[in-house]
Formats: sequence, C-alpha cells, structure tokens
Amino acid sequence: MNRRTAFLVIVVICLVVSVSFVFLVYNNQPDNGGSNTAPRISLSSPHDGRVASNTVTISVSVTDEENLIADVYIDGSYLTTANTYDWDTTVYAEGLHTIRAQVTDSGGLTDSDSIDVLVDNVESTTKPFSGTFKVMTYNIEESGLNPDWKHVIWEENPDILILEETGTFDDNGNSTLTAIINQFNAYFVNESPYVGYCAQWIRYSTSGEAILSRFPIVSFNQIPVVPLDDSSDYDVTHDFIEAVVDINGTNVHVFGAHLKAMDGSNNEWKRERETEGIINYMDNLGDVPIMYFGDQNSFSPDDTGDLAPHGDLGYGPMTMMLYPDDPTYGIYSSTVHNFTDVFRTLNPTDPGYSFGHQSPSHLSRIDYIIINSFFIDKLLNSTCGDTLSANTGSDHYSVDMFIQWNTTSIPVPASSMPATFTGAAPDRSGPANLRLDEDTGPYLWRPVKNILKIHVSWARYGTKDLQGSEWMSPLHRFRESCP
Repeated sequence: MNRRTAFLVIVVICLVVSVSFVFLVYNNQPDNGGSNTAPRISLSSPHDGRVASNTVTISVSVTDEENLIADVYIDGSYLTTANTYDWDTTVYAEGLHTIRAQVTDSGGLTDSDSIDVLVDNVESTTKPFSGTFKVMTYNIEESGLNPDWKHVIWEENPDILILEETGTFDDNGNSTLTAIINQFNAYFVNESPYVGYCAQWIRYSTSGEAILSRFPIVSFNQIPVVPLDDSSDYDVTHDFIEAVVDINGTNVHVFGAHLKAMDGSNNEWKRERETEGIINYMDNLGDVPIMYFGDQNSFSPDDTGDLAPHGDLGYGPMTMMLYPDDPTYGIYSSTVHNFTDVFRTLNPTDPGYSFGHQSPSHLSRIDYIIINSFFIDKLLNSTCGDTLSANTGSDHYSVDMFIQWNTTSIPVPASSMPATFTGAAPDRSGPANLRLDEDTGPYLWRPVKNILKIHVSWARYGTKDLQGSEWMSPLHRFRESCP
C-alpha cells in the first residue's frame, strides 16, 4: 500500500467514526415526537424571603402531561422526592437557606424553581424598653449601589431607620426589602426584629424611601400629592412616606423625604412647594409627635461662615421648617408645630457635611433629622458619617440621633422660633450640580393627572395600609418615568 492509499484509508476511517458519533449523539437526545412540551414547576409554598420556623410545608406545583414528582433540594443537597413535604427546619442552622425543586419528564425535558427562606427557630423576644433608642436617616445611593451601605447599618445599629433611594426594594412583591430585613434580623440576633415597608411603583433606582423599625408600625402611607396653601394639590418628585410608629405606647408620625435634586431656580421652586405641602400635611394631623427624616437637597439657614456648604441649592425648604418669622418663607411655616434641626442644635460648630465626601467640591449638609417640640427635651446626641464604612457605603453620610424617652406626655408647645435669619452669605463657589440628575425634565403626565385627582380624605394622597389595600390613579404608576 503506497503512501497515498494509506492516507485515503485514514481519512475514510475518520469520516466513518465522526458520522457514527454524530448518529449516536442524535439518537440519545430526548425524543419529543414533535409533541412533548417541557414541564413547568413552581414552589408555591413557602413564599420567597419568608421566615421559616419549626415545621414548614414545602408545596410544589408541576404542570405537565405526565404525572411528575419533584426532587427537592436544600442548599444543593437532596431532601426528598415529593410535591408536598413537611420540612423540619429545626435540624438546620439559623439563617438563609435555598429550597430548589426540579422535575424531568420521560423525554428528558426539565424545569426547576428555587426560593430563599430565613430559618429562625430562636424564640423571638422583644427587648424591654430601656428608655433610650436610636433613629437614623440614610440615602443609600441607587438602591444600595455599594453593598457597604449594609455595613453602615450594622455599625450604627439604629432602632428606627429611614432609607432614601430604595428604588428596587418594591420589585417582585417587595422581595429585596424582605431579604434585607431578614439579613439585618439575622445579624442583630440580640435585638428586637425589624419590620419594614417601602414606597411602591418606583421606577428609578434613585427614588423611593423605606422604613425599618424595631417598634410596631401601626400604619404606613405613601404620599405622592401634598396640599398647598392655595388649596391646590402638588405632585411631588419623590413620594413622601409616613409611618405611625408605636414607641412605648405613643404613636409617633415618622416621615421619610427626598426632595427634588439639582440647582437652579426651577428646582428650588419645586423643593419649596414640596416642603410647603408636607408642612400642610403635618399641620392637618394636629399636635402629634413628628420626626421628619431625609435628603432635602437644600441648605440650612444656620450653616454659614465656616459651616457654609458648597453649591447653590437654596435655603427655602429649611427656612420654612425652622424660621416662621422669616419675611420671605415664614408664610409657609407650620402653624401647629415648632420644628428643630437636631444635628445643628446638638453640634453648633460641626459642619456635619452629609454629602460630598466622595467629591469634596460638593461638600454640603443636605440630609436632616427634624423633630417637633414633643422631642425637644429628649435629645441626647447626633452624629453624621462616623462609622468605618461611611466613606464607601454611599455618596451620602448617614445622620443619626439618640433619644432619651422618659415620658409619653406631649409637652406644651415651645415658644416661637428665633427671629428672621440674618447671617453671612454662604460659600457658593463650588459646583452646584449634584449627582442626582435623574429627576430633571418636565412632568409630562402631570396636566392629565391633575384632572383625575380625587379629593376624598386620605385617598387623595394615595395610601397603602398594612393589609396591602391601596388606591392609586393608574397614571400615577407612570410618574416615576417622567422625573
């Protein structure tokens, strides 16, 4: 056999082997016969993100022409083959576990579903009220862009927490919010557990607020519209939230806010209308305890000289809050409440810049805790951005305060606030535009929504109660897309 013939023989042998391999592989593929459809599986119980204790029923729903039984796994380890199974969680470690169910039909087609649950078999106890507790506000930047924001919470350990820019928390039935609450509760094992709520129908990661509280939350409202002095309604940029929190037998109204961002007279006007409206909303509540938290995107009239911020965001909203005798903004101030800026009251010489640590040319104090006279004799201390993870957790620092709670009586309203603010002009040399540029541009839907507003009690503001019932104009769901 010459060399040419030997080469041809080798080529033929290789072709035969290749064709045989392809034939074998093809014939071992699932034979759907053109009619077999893949099974569909879902874990119907327990719900994703729930807390599981003692014995929990795992229920699997399978849709297929065959009578398929699911294989169930816990954290990747086989548990059972069943569509219904009573799972004993007491033999598993405390914390998050993944349940996965999988089915495969006779044709080899498969489907699977998985959920996460938090196993908690340690008896939940509410710590005795010590009389001292901590509250905090924190803009976590784009739904928690940097996971270090959670470290800030672990380091601060607040009892009531208001978060801003929680955009994705409400996705998939509040799954992100639920997972975060479970994670914090698993970390703070020696504390009373958090409960929490967040704003709904949020489209941007830079919008939305949430509350986490170790005290019972009696009710939760989302406020997209506020009443102005001329009896008109104003559609705010980022919905306010309001939670009524039971603190040792006293119902306290806790508000979360995120006012319109950016400099410029138009944006300042919007922030002023938002503040005018939320003050009116608070006044309509009457003489009740109020804590007001959030990113005001505005400067305080008390921050001058060495405390002066960089930028030009305006002083209107905080002047409305703090100085009812101001000749320009005092007409919008509360007629019921006397408000106090907690951090500046307790730290008169500390700049307390809550924004700009990642961009020093923007250094400014724009995040606040505001309280009414109910709390004026209960303040212990207040800090800003003083934890190890503060610099990386967000583009904002958190602001917190400790309260000493010695009484549940509402004090006689304090005397009028100081006279009109007059002070050194602020330093406006730094760049004025902040990062939050997501809420620029017109409200395209606002003229239509104004026609559709319904003026009936709380429903006019859009509410969501603890049972999940809600009212909202269908067009309101599009509001976040028109910042």
